[in-house]
Amino acid sequence: MLVKLVNWALSLFILLMVARCVVSWIRPSHYHPFVRWIENATEPFLLPIRKLLPPPWKTWGLDFSPAVAVVIAILLAQLLVALLSVAR
Repeated sequence: MLVKLVNWALSLFILLMVARCVVSWIRPSHYHPFVRWIENATEPFLLPIRKLLPPPWKTWGLDFSPAVAVVIAILLAQLLVALLSVAR
């Protein structure tokens, strides 16, 4: 049961990160409620990663923080699933 919850949360997180990337490519108004919701939901995860990565002008204008956040989330989910499996 908990493993399914972890996998569901990971899928939701990845979906949010993909939505954030698509929104950044399309560039709709930042005042749109859906855009603001996505930005508010993902920014707390992306901001600490952005502080560790080189600035976008050194990476050809690309923001790699969503990809790094997804990789970290996958690793943490796998660790949590392994710990839950051992605890059984």
